[in-house]
Amino acid sequence: MKFILSRTDDYTCHSKKWIVGYGFIFWLITRILAILLIFACTCIYERYGIDPARLTKFGGDPTNLPSLFSGGYAIALVLLIAPVLEECIFRLGLSFRKIQIAIAAAAIPAYIFFQSLPAISLPKALILAACALMIFCLIYYLTSQQHWGRLKTKYFVTAVWISAISFGLLHMMAFSTFSLMLLPYMLCVISVPLLAGCTITYYRLNLGFWWGVAFHVFNNLPATILLLQN
Repeated sequence: MKFILSRTDDYTCHSKKWIVGYGFIFWLITRILAILLIFACTCIYERYGIDPARLTKFGGDPTNLPSLFSGGYAIALVLLIAPVLEECIFRLGLSFRKIQIAIAAAAIPAYIFFQSLPAISLPKALILAACALMIFCLIYYLTSQQHWGRLKTKYFVTAVWISAISFGLLHMMAFSTFSLMLLPYMLCVISVPLLAGCTITYYRLNLGFWWGVAFHVFNNLPATILLLQN
């Protein structure tokens, strides 16, 4: 049986309803397994008097989260802006269409901009905007669709796997503290977005970009609700 990232052509032999169901079942089962893995890993650390969640502070210091994630800012950033920009960066370019690759690359400075809010200075914002425009123009005007078509023939499968894995690894940045001693726990936590990214990639390839964005929003919804309730 092929892993979900290898099922890049299910749209040719299955209905949209089947694809949605398959992706959701994969997401649900792997989410449960990842949570159990985190629980088991936490129990092992706590047996030796170590609280890995408190020491790593995934997502930031819990005492500051209510003020950081409050009201419309949390909804806009976590449920709208972050999913769209992350999907642009990691999965929009999987089409290997020149314009979409240009947009994907230009989304990186935009992502940095929104991650820096609300403290970003005007000069830095202007520099990031200029970088986004320059990156887009360089790719769109200095490369050809034939070039990207050749790259797709050679590296499509590799790009699919890299996009999913790098999406998961990006969330290592959400830990406030990094420690080699706590790395096993951190990798268990990262398995959650990594496996969710596999489902999102599956939807993007078989149903389209906005399906991936929609499921990304759905995936972020439980965490956002918990943050807003703190």
